[in-house]
Amino acid sequence: MTASPGMSLRSRLLIGLGAIAAIAIAVAIAVTGVTHSHLVTQIDERLASFSGPFDYDHKPSLADPEEIQGEYARPSEAWQAVLASNGEVEVLFVPNTTDSSGSRPLIEAAEMPATGKSYFTVASSDGEGEWRVLARATTLGTDLTALPLDSVEATTHRLILIEALGIAFILAALAVVGWWVIRLGIAPMRRMVDASTRIAEGDLDVRLEGRGRGSESAELAASLNTMVDTLTASLEERERSEARLREFVADASHELRTPLTTVLGYAELYRRGALKRDEDVADAWARTEAEASRMRRLVEDMLELARYDAEPQLSPIALDLSHVCGEVVRDATAAREGVTFTLDAPEPVTIEGDPDRLRQALINVVTNAAVHGGSHVTVRVRRDDAVARVDIEDDGPGMAPDVAARATERFVRGDHSRTRATGGSGLGLAITAAIVSVHGGTLDVDSAEGRGTTVSLAFPAAAQTVADTALS
Repeated sequence: MTASPGMSLRSRLLIGLGAIAAIAIAVAIAVTGVTHSHLVTQIDERLASFSGPFDYDHKPSLADPEEIQGEYARPSEAWQAVLASNGEVEVLFVPNTTDSSGSRPLIEAAEMPATGKSYFTVASSDGEGEWRVLARATTLGTDLTALPLDSVEATTHRLILIEALGIAFILAALAVVGWWVIRLGIAPMRRMVDASTRIAEGDLDVRLEGRGRGSESAELAASLNTMVDTLTASLEERERSEARLREFVADASHELRTPLTTVLGYAELYRRGALKRDEDVADAWARTEAEASRMRRLVEDMLELARYDAEPQLSPIALDLSHVCGEVVRDATAAREGVTFTLDAPEPVTIEGDPDRLRQALINVVTNAAVHGGSHVTVRVRRDDAVARVDIEDDGPGMAPDVAARATERFVRGDHSRTRATGGSGLGLAITAAIVSVHGGTLDVDSAEGRGTTVSLAFPAAAQTVADTALS
C-alpha cells in the first residue's frame, strides 16, 4: 500500500488562510444575528411597557383634537389599536415622536393569538420598513401595540457595513501575508527543491538562492551552497587524485619495466647458454645487479612516499638550519668533483624539525642541483620574520615553466629523454616536498630555460630564545 502524497506547503498555507477568512465571516454573521436578536428583544420589552388595558368606554377619538391633546397626548412612538372580533382595526394611538405617523403595520387577523400574547414582525403599510407587534387577546378583541423597527434595521445595517469593511481588511491582510510568505519563504524553497533535484542528477554547477538576508531560506541556501562547494571540491580532488594515481602507476610501470627487461634478458641469455665466456657472465651479473639495485631504490622511494602520505613518524628537536646546511654542503663538496658549492649562512636560524628527515630533504635538492645543474651551486639560509628559508641555486640549463610547475610531482623530471645517467626516477623532489610539508613548510621551484633553477624551502622558524647550538 503506497502512501498518498502530502499537500505542498503552499496548499497548506492557502487552506489555512482560507479557513481563517471563513471563520472571520462566520463570526461576523453570528455577531450580526445575535445583535439583531438582542435589539429585537429590547423592542419587545418596550412593547410590553407601552402595552396595557384600555378603557374602551372612554377611549379617545382620532377625530377629536381636544381629546388627543388631553390624557392621550403624551409623547410616544408606539402605535396602538384594537382588532375587533369582526376583523375591523380601530386605531387608538399613532406615533407622535417619529416620522412614522403616515404609516402603520399591516395586521392580518390570522396572525392574532387566541389566548395570551405573542410578538411578531409585519411589513409597513407604505412598503418601507417593518413593525414589531405585540398582540394580546382580550374578551372584546385583540389589543395591538407596535413599534417601528427602523432603528433596529439602521443599527443592523451599520453593523453589517462595519463588519464588511473589517472582513475586507482582514482578507486583504491575509492576502498580503500569504503573498509575502509565499514570495519570501515558499517560492525560494520551491526553487531550492528544483535546484537540489538538478544537483542530485549530477549538475554540480547549480547554486541555490534564498530570499531575504538573514531569513531561514537564505541561511539554508547558503549552507547547501557551502555543502555543494565542498562536495564539488572533494570530487575534483578525487578526480585529481585518481589522475595522479593513474599517472603514478604508469610512471612506476615505465621505471620498473626497463630494469626488469634487463634482468630477464640476461637471465634468458644465461639459461640458453649464450654467455659462454667468463667475462660475459661477469658482465651480465654486474648489469643484473645494477638494475636490481635501481629497482630496490625505486621501491624504497615509493615506500617512503607512501609513509609520508600516511602518518609520518618524526622526532622533532630544536636545530640550527644553517648548521645542517653546512654539513650537507661539505658532504656534497667531497662527493661531487667538478662542482663548486657555496654556503651563504651569515647567522644561525633555529627551527623545530627532525634532523635526519631535513638532512635527507636538503641532500635531495643539493644532489639534483649538482647532477642536473651547472658547475656552481649556492645554498643560502636566512630568517624572514617568522619564516626560515633555504634557497638552493644552480647555474644549469633550467627547466621550462610547465615542467618547473610540476617538478614536485612524482616521476616528473626535467630530462625528458629519461636517460638513466642523469634522469633518475623523478621521486627526489617529491620526497623532499613531502618532508617539507610534514614540517609545516612549503617548497617552491623557480626556473627558466637558460638561467638555472632555484629551489626554495620555507619552514616555521622557532623562537629566538632557543639556543643556536642545540643541534647535532
